[in-house]
Amino acid sequence: MLALAGFAVLAVAFEREPLSSVDADAAEWVATSLPTTLEYAARPFSWAGGWIGVTLLTVVAVAFLARERNWFDVSFVLVAVLGSQLAVLVLKAWFDRPRPDAGSAVPLPESAAFPSGHAASGAAVVGAFTILLAERIAGQRARTHLWIGAAIVGVAVGLSRIALNVHYVTDVIAGWCLGLVWLAGCLLINDRIRARTAS
Repeated sequence: MLALAGFAVLAVAFEREPLSSVDADAAEWVATSLPTTLEYAARPFSWAGGWIGVTLLTVVAVAFLARERNWFDVSFVLVAVLGSQLAVLVLKAWFDRPRPDAGSAVPLPESAAFPSGHAASGAAVVGAFTILLAERIAGQRARTHLWIGAAIVGVAVGLSRIALNVHYVTDVIAGWCLGLVWLAGCLLINDRIRARTAS
């Protein structure tokens, strides 16, 4: 609910003050002052959160789950991945926000900026994979480390898009919110179906 409320606030206010100034100032600072080291460090995370990285991770996860003949979890992965990406495409077309024009380290994508698909993937896709992996790991400490690592990756994917100046700050935060909302919805449906199947 907090993520849904956060997305709603950003959707209404990202073009208004003070958020519009925060976005513009951050984009200008990245274009003129961000250390080159951070720019290059951001590239692998940006790649991992893009369609190539997400596709590779999804194929590996589906292949592993299919080998287990766990079709229920295969469906969960596909809904989490494809649904989140479809939601991003629809919302990008709806808001049609231009990308930052302060100068980017990489060519600007042709798609709109709001919300960030990479950030949404960092929350929904990485979250879904982590949930399934945590179910297969014994030990609370190992699961805690897994979740900490997943959170770091999810945050880094979103921040990488700001560091490369292809997204505004509000685009990325909105993407995180959207990804968390979609993941929560998938989990709620998942739990209900499991409960009905068990009964």
